[in-house]
Parts: sequence; C-alpha cells; structure tokens
Amino acid sequence: MNKLFTLITLVAIIVFLLTACGTQAMDVPPEEPAAVPVELIPVTALTYDALLDKSLTDQSVADFIASNDCHSAKQVQICQSAGMALWTDADQKVQSIYLYSGNTDGFVPYQGQLPAGLAFADSMEAVEQKLGHPVEIHAPQAGWVPGLPDESLTPDHFHYQAIYRRFGLTVIYNSPSASDKSATINAIVVTK
Repeated sequence: MNKLFTLITLVAIIVFLLTACGTQAMDVPPEEPAAVPVELIPVTALTYDALLDKSLTDQSVADFIASNDCHSAKQVQICQSAGMALWTDADQKVQSIYLYSGNTDGFVPYQGQLPAGLAFADSMEAVEQKLGHPVEIHAPQAGWVPGLPDESLTPDHFHYQAIYRRFGLTVIYNSPSASDKSATINAIVVTK
C-alpha cells in the first residue's frame, strides 16, 4: 500500500509540475500587414465595361491581361482566372467580352457585376422579366411585356442563345430549348 501511495504521489507531483511549469501563452502583438504598392494590386477587379472598345495595347487592358495570366488564341484573350474571354477585332480592339458562370472549360465564375441587373442563377424566365418593359406606363391596367430576344439560335445541342441587340448582350443558357424557362445562364456576351 505504501508503494501505491508513493506512485500516486509521484504522478500527482508530475502532473502539478507539468501544468504549473508548462508553456505559458504569451501576448505577442499581431504583425502589421505589409503595405502593398499600388502597382502590385491585381487588376482583376476591373469590370468588363472598362475593357470594352479599348485596344489590347491600352495600359489598363494590358495590365488586366498580364495580372490574370491570359493567353491568346487568334483574336481572343482567354482569361480563365477572371472568368472572362476578350474578343478583338482586326485592329486588336476589344469588341465583345464573354462573362462565364464558371461551369465551362476551366473558367472560374466571373465575380463582377453583370449587365442589366442579371445574375448567373437567373432562369430564362427571370432574365426575360428583367429585360422586359411596361405595356403602358400610365394606364391602371398596365402590364409587363417579357424581354424576348431580338434574335435567337441554338448553335449546338447544349445551349440556347438569346441575342438582345438593344442591350448589346447575348445570354447563353445551359439548355438548347427556347421553351425551357427554368434554364439558367451559362455565359453572357457583352458587345460594344
């Protein structure tokens, strides 16, 4: 019994010493974040409309392309990390910009604000509602005309494209059918 009492006492002393002499939390002041020079801040925050109708040699466009590791394929600058593709004309001016929802060919979702108040989660029905207009503004029976496209096409068996020339945009849906009002947006093309 004396050996058991000695063993318990020894264990109690060790536990006491470990808790009393263990590592103490130290108050370490937080590190100040290093100041980032303005020229090193990525220009991924640049919106699509700031790039439209500008030359690839324009400083803001060139900085955008460099900071987003874009690569060229003929008349297209593919910027997967920004969720965008810039289409140029023969003079290397940006004429159209694809804004991807993120479910196409390795593109991340475009993070900026979409045109006309659209959102990638919008259904075709919601898009037509947002792009519509009132039937008659001052009449008590005023209604709403859905924003039907000026043109449309199905270039493949997977996507329906609704072209809204009056807004300078094309909405590409993740369905080949114009009657699938629950189809969501796959990409939006903004044109100058």
